[in-house]
Parts: sequence; C-alpha cells; structure tokens
Amino acid sequence: MRILQITDTHLGAVRAVRGAPRGWRRADDHLEALRAALRAGRQLGAEVVLHSGDLFDRSRPPTREVLRAEEVLRDAARWARVILMPGNHDRRGLSRWLPHPSLEVYDRPARVRIGDVRLGLVPFHRRAEGFADAARGLGEVDLLVAHQAFHGARVPGLVFREGAQPDTLGERHLPRGTRWIACGHLHPRQVVPLGEAIVVQPGSTERTSWSERDQVKGVALWDLEAERPWTFLDLPSRPMVDVDGPDALERVVPGALVRVAGVPEEEVLARGGWLDGSGFDRSRAAPVAAEPEQLSLY
Repeated sequence: MRILQITDTHLGAVRAVRGAPRGWRRADDHLEALRAALRAGRQLGAEVVLHSGDLFDRSRPPTREVLRAEEVLRDAARWARVILMPGNHDRRGLSRWLPHPSLEVYDRPARVRIGDVRLGLVPFHRRAEGFADAARGLGEVDLLVAHQAFHGARVPGLVFREGAQPDTLGERHLPRGTRWIACGHLHPRQVVPLGEAIVVQPGSTERTSWSERDQVKGVALWDLEAERPWTFLDLPSRPMVDVDGPDALERVVPGALVRVAGVPEEEVLARGGWLDGSGFDRSRAAPVAAEPEQLSLY
C-alpha cells in the first residue's frame, strides 16, 4: 500500500509582491503545489493521501481558500482515501472547514486502520507530555503521524532539543515499539533518528519564508512493506532571489520573488522579477547556515 504524505501546504498564504501579473496571489502558488503533489501521488499509485498538518496558513482561512482546497481534495478522494490532521496553524481544527463526507478529518488523536496498516494520528500539542499521553493512548501502530519538532531536528540557525522547547519530543515521549514517524511542522526536508524510531519530515510543499529560499520542496511516498519505506518526491517552487548589487542581477529569472538593494527596482522588473514586499535586509541575506552533512539516512 502506498501512502502519499503531504504536509505544511499553508494554503492561503499571503505576500505583498509588485510586478506580478494582475490577479496573481501568492496563495495560488501554494494551491498549485498541492495539486502537483496530488498529481504525482496519483501517477505513482498512491491509495491514501495523508496530510500531516498546516493545511491552511491561518486558523480562520478565507472562504475562497477553503472552497478551493475542498474542490482539490474532493477530486483526490475519487482515487484515494484522503486523511487530514491539523497542525499548529490549524489550531481551530479542520472539520469545521472541510465537513464533506468524502474527506476523513481527525481533529483529535485517532487510530485509523487502512487494510493491515494501523495509523496513529496525533495533532499538534503545545507540550511534549500532552503528545506522549495522547500517542500512548492509541496503542500499537505501524506509522505514527505527528506535527511536532523532534529532538535533533533542524531549521536554519536552530537545532531542536528535548527540554529546550516545551513542545519538542524526545525518545521517551514515543509509545514503546514506535518505528516510523510521518511528521509535519518543520519546513526543511529531513530524516531524524530517535532511538529505534525514524522521523521522516518531507517539509513544506512551497517556500513560505526567505529562510527557505534554497530548500528543495516536496512530499513523501510511503510503502511500509519496503525495507526503507519512504521516498522523497521533489516539487517545483517559485525562486526567491536576493539582489544586493548589479552582479546579482543575473540570478533574476522571470517570475522570481526578489529582494533588492543597491540596484534600481526597475532593472529587476525589466528582467521579469517580482519585487517582494518584505524588502532587502543584509542581515537576512547572509548565507544560510549549512545543513548537517546528512539529515537523511540515504
């Protein structure tokens, strides 16, 4: 059985941009990333679509984004079982926004059986002990689905440590016998060993901030009968480019989001770049701290 894990789509995300075509909204990129993920899953024979949190960017998503999401997910439900779990951005839950009977929405911890596979779904908890209690209450599962930071996980400039953040999970917070964890929440793709468990985080489907400008985006395809049961699938992402002088203009491609300083904005627009409203900040333009040599196990 193949399970397509999608996470952190952040539908409805907003950016102020100048130079984009009339009617374009950053939310369109996030919706297209979801569509691309579903197309890939269907082509590869996924029987289950599993969203592991932060479907929407806000806890009260705009009606337009709810309707667009429902249309796309209902279409996926024609060829796969669609299972949705909220993340921290979905803190009001998802069932109120997506009540359609073709979609399985679990706003609370749940144990779900798909054939011979037992999924344990535990939505985001603000405290590690709360997650641990909820996960242990589900009993033994084949794949634990979470939306948390785990000990040893990384984002640029930070390594998460159990006890340093109240919601970061360590090995002791996992139910006994946990082997595989399909996780959302952190946007860089990574695989984190945690005792006998392996935490797989495919990351967000589209870039949501400038710290993600060099990150590959995508999803994960699971087959629990395989020796290494996950495969990462890449998705296209809109380029994000810092321009701090004339020599950097060559990096601007049509449709790229651009932060600019020291160069007339008109030169960026003439190359087809779109000016990002966040502006250029030299402190943020410094090279992103290198990722560890291997976050994945392959």
